[in-house]
Amino acid sequence: MMHRVLHTIFLFALVAYYGCGISSAVKQNYTFEDRQVFDLVERLKKNPNDAAAQALLPDAYRAALQKRDSLTEAKYYNLGGGERHIALANEWLVMQQMYEAILSNPAAKIAMPNPWDPAFKIQQEYNLAADEFYRQGVGYLNYNTREGAQKAYDYLVKANKAVPGYKDVRELMSEALDRSYIKVVVSPVNYYNNAFSYWGFQNDWLQQQMVRDLNFRSYKNVKFFTDWDARSQNIRPDKIVELNYTRIYISQLFTQQYSINRKAEIKTGETKTIPPKPVYETVTATVYVTKRYMQSNATLQCRIYDAYSNRNSFYDNFSNNYNWNIETANYRGDSRALTAEDRRLVNNRFTNEPGRAEIADKLLRDSYNTLLSRINNRVSF
Repeated sequence: MMHRVLHTIFLFALVAYYGCGISSAVKQNYTFEDRQVFDLVERLKKNPNDAAAQALLPDAYRAALQKRDSLTEAKYYNLGGGERHIALANEWLVMQQMYEAILSNPAAKIAMPNPWDPAFKIQQEYNLAADEFYRQGVGYLNYNTREGAQKAYDYLVKANKAVPGYKDVRELMSEALDRSYIKVVVSPVNYYNNAFSYWGFQNDWLQQQMVRDLNFRSYKNVKFFTDWDARSQNIRPDKIVELNYTRIYISQLFTQQYSINRKAEIKTGETKTIPPKPVYETVTATVYVTKRYMQSNATLQCRIYDAYSNRNSFYDNFSNNYNWNIETANYRGDSRALTAEDRRLVNNRFTNEPGRAEIADKLLRDSYNTLLSRINNRVSF
């Protein structure tokens, strides 16, 4: 009874971990002899009184087992390491399916009362596979290189898949994964030799934003950190990102005034002659325009370089401008002389110019978005 319980637990864990992938891999290994057994079991399922099927099943089962005994070693002789043991386990899983099919069919169980239970053999192959993968993973981890850590992680994942929680494989997987990452530190932003508060910002959002955006981009085997994160986690960076605003210029509010003379011929009536002729009146007006404007610009310089060799992997400047203006007007004279644009300016109302922080924020965001697009499209870490 205990054996049956353990056997059921083993099967449940196996199916839960590997899912439907096992079924397809196992079916690929069906031999002619295997299919004969499954066909006979199916016949007995449909007709438990099929005497011919009952008589043929024991010999068919023994033939399938002998066939598998002869082919397993020879078929995978040239396959090395843990992969060989995984392949062998898949072969014995055919016998596991056969075992389950017979036991679940009362008529087949009568014809073949003691089929061989391959559960121990399968688990043995998985244990051997896990050991092979584990040793290969540890070997690559001992190289103490990023490339070695990447290979180590792949092997350790296979070991953990073969036997979940094998030895200290999960701790080593975490270590290998950490060593396999290229660690990139984004330095604090230099805001044109001033603190970020000089421009009216409440916080230094750009550094944090870049770390979030680049991590969200999900570069393979790359992680991004702020300098504070790197220090607190004792991380030695492989690459460093420097952001430097070499120029931030926010101009004062300029005012320009000018006038435009308007003149128009307005029809005021018609003569009493036959035919009548139009009568025009000349009207004039002077439009006084006040233009208020600001011209601001910024240049963001980005350098990405290797922390050990100091060699640049990326270096570029990203400039942008922000021009703000508004025009208002009043006039003297006859309103009939005004154009549609004159009327728009007369009806326009002066609004307060944008604040220093608002302009600086727009300049920085625009240049940063251009930089981020360039990094996403062209930079390989």
